[in-house]
Amino acid sequence: MPTHNGVKSSEGIRLSKRVADLLKCSRSEAEQVIVGGWVKVDEQVVDEPAHRVSDEKIEVHSTAQRGKVPLLTIILHKTAGQSCLPQGTRNIWHSLTPEMRSNQDRSGIKLTPRLLKILHCAAALEDAASGLVVLSEDPSMLRKLQDERTPLEHELLAEVQASVSPEQLHDMCPVGLKTSISSESPQKTGLRMAFKGYQPGYAAGVIENTGLRLIGLKRVRMGRVLMAPLAPGQWRALMPYERF
Repeated sequence: MPTHNGVKSSEGIRLSKRVADLLKCSRSEAEQVIVGGWVKVDEQVVDEPAHRVSDEKIEVHSTAQRGKVPLLTIILHKTAGQSCLPQGTRNIWHSLTPEMRSNQDRSGIKLTPRLLKILHCAAALEDAASGLVVLSEDPSMLRKLQDERTPLEHELLAEVQASVSPEQLHDMCPVGLKTSISSESPQKTGLRMAFKGYQPGYAAGVIENTGLRLIGLKRVRMGRVLMAPLAPGQWRALMPYERF
């Protein structure tokens, strides 16, 4: 007999109908709850609305008891070398494992394979950069993060080899880009950069055009959302009250 996620399939009714009856919500709301990983059938998460059930035990996570759950948005501390493109062999989706989940995450969501497939990356970082990236299944969230008419401010930390002269610092402050020195030593200098909108390669190009050698670039903030305290590779769900 075919199975789904280890749960026995059988004749009966669609899981979405059963959940809609339990929650007294619409079928489409029930499907969102199921796809989001909020429903267990006989103790195992099932994320397929068409899965057939009869007398199995159905449990709905308390977050989804009213049939309305927020669409999932995740923030991740990308490591250098990871790709924000899904076809990359070292892409950021590979970090979305239970082991890399931050203990700051209070969402209770279970990342099912089905849910992982519908998470899209917004404001992607170049492979060589590290830091804050956002993945979401929410179309309105993705539009907001990519809206060029009202771009978010991005804050980055850069490290360059050797010291930075006043003239080089001035050249790294074209219109719309604020660059300041955050730390310095004879061997390297730390820079803080803030600008609206993000185009991969822009910050690195501004730095390298001054003759400086860039040795590290990390995004630490997008709008009002900070990456801290996520460690490299860690992720957590964005809470409904958090706003970019």
